[in-house]
Amino acid sequence: MSTYIYRHTQRTVTARLIRRAPCAFQQAKINMLFDYLFFKILFLAPWLFPLLYTHNYTNFTLTAFYTLLFLGLAALMASGVSLTVVAGATSFTSLTYPIFMSYANDMDISPIYTIPWVMACMLAYFAVGLRAAIATSILLFVYLGWVAYAKIHHIPGLLAPTYGDADKYLAMPFLMFGYMLVIIRVWGVYYRNIRLLEQRMTLQKQQQHAALISQNLTKQFMLVKGLSRSGNQEYEEGNLEMLGDRFTEIEKQCDTAIHLLDPDQPR
Repeated sequence: MSTYIYRHTQRTVTARLIRRAPCAFQQAKINMLFDYLFFKILFLAPWLFPLLYTHNYTNFTLTAFYTLLFLGLAALMASGVSLTVVAGATSFTSLTYPIFMSYANDMDISPIYTIPWVMACMLAYFAVGLRAAIATSILLFVYLGWVAYAKIHHIPGLLAPTYGDADKYLAMPFLMFGYMLVIIRVWGVYYRNIRLLEQRMTLQKQQQHAALISQNLTKQFMLVKGLSRSGNQEYEEGNLEMLGDRFTEIEKQCDTAIHLLDPDQPR
């Protein structure tokens, strides 16, 4: 049932972009972006319930808002907005969500925020390009620079921490496990798809090369056959001088055929 829901959702969201994709590598990027959005939403949505139960309204509001943003980005994909635009917006959204969460929790920069920042930069690099990844990294650098300045000069945040150390340590194993699953699913499958595409392209090139060799060899053998018949005719007519020319030409054609089969063989 879960596989059916995933496949049906994937076809619905990516159909328009897949039809416009110029190559299989672009299609792999589209599927990677869908996987990221799908599993990011699947990861965030369940956290709304414990946040609401513990009356952590700040984090609940931020999580609910960004979950809706990710849903909106998936809707943009389904409507056919270009991959670059949706991927750029997704990476920016993925970066700002933990930034606001970090700032709302006394500028916490523990792994529960750093891992999503790394994921945002990875998404920008793989789905958009190097410039987008650098821009995302610069924005992250600016925020971390501000946090360092604030912590060194004891500048308090605008909001009081919404959880204590015990809550953070309790939630961290579950958050890290979820993040690792998303990373493995999104980029692991993307890498596998790229590797399969490269293998398929290599096989196609080998088949095309084999077909070209077969075509050229057929031409060479047809020439040899014609020269053989012509030589036989020259022999019957007693024209030995022309017969020698035929044998010389047959030898050349055989050398050409051998070179087609083994390019390293000296001619």
